[in-house]
Order: sequence, then C-alpha cells, then structure tokens
Amino acid sequence: MSLSPSIRLLALQRTRALVAFALGILVFFTYQSRPRKRDPNPVGINNVSTSNKTSDDDPQLLLAKADHFYWLNNPSKAAPLYTRAEKLFADKGNQRSEIYARVGRLRSNAETMSFDELARLLNEQLQDPIVRGDRKLRLWCLIAKGYTDIEIDYRATKRDWLEAQVGEKQWVTRASGELGLVAFLEGNPTRAARLLGGALLSTMASGDIGGQIRFLELLGRGFEEVNRHAEALRFFDRAIKLAVAEKDSGLPFMAYEGKAQALIATGKASSAKRVLEDALMQARSQEKGSHDVQLLILLGNLAAQMGDKKQAIEYLEAAGQFAIRDHLYRMEADAMFECRSSIATTAIWLPQTRVLPRVLQPACGLAIAITCLAT
Repeated sequence: MSLSPSIRLLALQRTRALVAFALGILVFFTYQSRPRKRDPNPVGINNVSTSNKTSDDDPQLLLAKADHFYWLNNPSKAAPLYTRAEKLFADKGNQRSEIYARVGRLRSNAETMSFDELARLLNEQLQDPIVRGDRKLRLWCLIAKGYTDIEIDYRATKRDWLEAQVGEKQWVTRASGELGLVAFLEGNPTRAARLLGGALLSTMASGDIGGQIRFLELLGRGFEEVNRHAEALRFFDRAIKLAVAEKDSGLPFMAYEGKAQALIATGKASSAKRVLEDALMQARSQEKGSHDVQLLILLGNLAAQMGDKKQAIEYLEAAGQFAIRDHLYRMEADAMFECRSSIATTAIWLPQTRVLPRVLQPACGLAIAITCLAT
C-alpha cells in the first residue's frame, strides 16, 4: 500500500530531518536487539481462526483464510476468497457476514477503482443499519476506510482510525500506527514518533508480520523524504526480508519503491534497476498483477531518467496493457500520466512509428501525436 503524490508532497513540506531521525532512532536499535516472537496467523475481527482444512463451500473457512492474507498485506490472495464467501453468505441469508466479506472484497480490490469511489462505497456500508448496530462490524468497515482515506484526505483517515481504536488488540495497534502517520503529516513529530515507534514495537511483540512490514516501510519513507538515504535503506531492507520470509505475505511494494529511490539518490541507478527487476520477477511469480503494473511504471520512469527512452516507452506501454487486461483503470491512468510527464519527446526516438502505442494516445496529447505522424 503506497502513498499518493499529494500526501507525499504534504509530508515533505511539513517535516524536517529531525523528524525522520527521531522516528528511526526511537525504534531501530530496540528493533535490532529485541527477541522476536512470530505469529503470522492472528485472529481477525471476525473471530474465526484459520485452519488447515479447506472447503470452497464453507464460507467461514473462506473468510478465515481471506483474513489471514489480508492481515499479511496480500489483497490479491484475499480478494477471491472474500468474493466467494460473500456469495455463499448471501445464499444463506447471513447479512452480517455477507457485509463483512463485501467490505473485505472491496478493500482487496482497491486497485480496480478510484479511491474516491471506494471511499464512497465503504461509507455506504457504514450507514447500513446492521453495521450501525454491530460494533465489530463497524470496526472492520472503519479499518478498510482508514486505509483508503489516507490516499485522498488525511483528515478523514484520522477520524476513521480514532474511532477504530477499540476492539481486537492487534487492530488497536494498527490504528495507533496509522495515527502516527497522520501526526507526521500534520507536522507533529513528537506524537508521530511515539505512535509509530510504539506500534512497531507492539507488532514485534505480538508477531504481527504484516504490521511490522507496514511500519518499517513508513519509517523508511520518513527517512527518504528528508534525504537520509542510508538509514532509509536499513528499514526498507528489513521490511523486504520479513516479507520474503513469510510465504503468505504480500509484496512489500513501498519498500522496493523506496529502496530504489534511495539507491537512485545515491547515484546507484543500476542497482535500483536490479531491485525493481527483482521485485517484478517476484510479483509475476506470485501472480500479483497490480504490482506488475506499478513496477513497470517505476522501471519506465527509471529508464527515462537514465536516458534510455526507448526502453522507457516499452515499460510504460507494457504497464498500460497489463492494466487494461486486469481492469486496473487507475493504474492505466497512472501509466499514461507518467508517459506524458516523463517522455515528452516521443517523436525523437520513435521515428518509424505511425501510430502511437495505446497507452500514449490519451496521455501524451495531440501535439505529440501530430509530431510523431509528421516525422
């Protein structure tokens, strides 16, 4: 789960080097020295433990497995399980569990729609009378909305997580960490350090691998935003190591992205490319289509920065095609935008092209199209 450009810009404007330093120093050496418990399979909000048994016709088991993947930041594995469980609960007339599965499905399929649309759909669930009368179900909806609202309005996500600070201990910890991110964006370094650092230590103590990865990525991002690249790399590397060790974990995209950016900033563009190519290989082996697209966009941007515009257009065109295939419309738009902003001189290096690649047509504008056709 990466931050939107507007949120990232706000973070940069409101932070200082001391903020990132405080966030990291507070937890890093403690993190390195503390013994670690490992429990990758905590009980979720639905209070259903996972099991070795599998059944496509048992919605409770499907829900438990979906929660397991969701907890580990692996929405691509969680989504089909929530989808199947939602249908089975609907067939049984179990409205409460149907809503729970629907919210999980919506959040797990976040990349297929705009964040505004997703926030609207989740808000509709919060207004449902069943949700209003069920504290745990409302908490589940708030969690999904909190992770969504951070992409569009940090004030809204603050309201979500403040209300979500009840219920299961693991989710209270997650809420505290997300409120630390909000404090960071609000320019309150003391509160940010306390909440984010405390959340990381709590996830270590409880064995919440997904939470550790999330907060390590955020701390690394804090360092990277203020150009403390060496420190950032230590956090990103730790997040990647944890994710690789947990077979059910989602790809730590923010860590790979941040590591590549840190390497580029220190003049190691070739190493950054290898990091992104390794992440792309992992994403493909795990059939994580949305990460394929995101990583291809990053590789396209990097190729453009390195002066290899031909390869840049190949990466971005591939990103657009994969996004269309998988109905990742927001990512298709991202690929188009990056094409427009990074490759404004298409005609120079595609002189034989009479038709622009589809991904370029709406993004690069009429002027570039005319220039290419006239070459």
